[in-house]
Amino acid sequence: MTPDTENTIRTHAVTLNGQTAAVNLIGGQTLTGTLAYATTPYANGIVYPDFLQITVSTKVHTVRMDHVSSIGQG
Repeated sequence: MTPDTENTIRTHAVTLNGQTAAVNLIGGQTLTGTLAYATTPYANGIVYPDFLQITVSTKVHTVRMDHVSSIGQG
């Protein structure tokens, strides 16, 4: 994954935090549900988590960001 792709995915994750989203995983699987991805302010900028959480029905899935191929509005 290129740095530009990684930044695009993180930007989409921040934008869709708390909303219904479709998270496409490397390998072809898609998880659609409520996305949880929040940044943390830091003295020298912003810290982006290395994982996100998506709740599908009542099950929470924790996914590493390097396993995500794209994120879209669900």
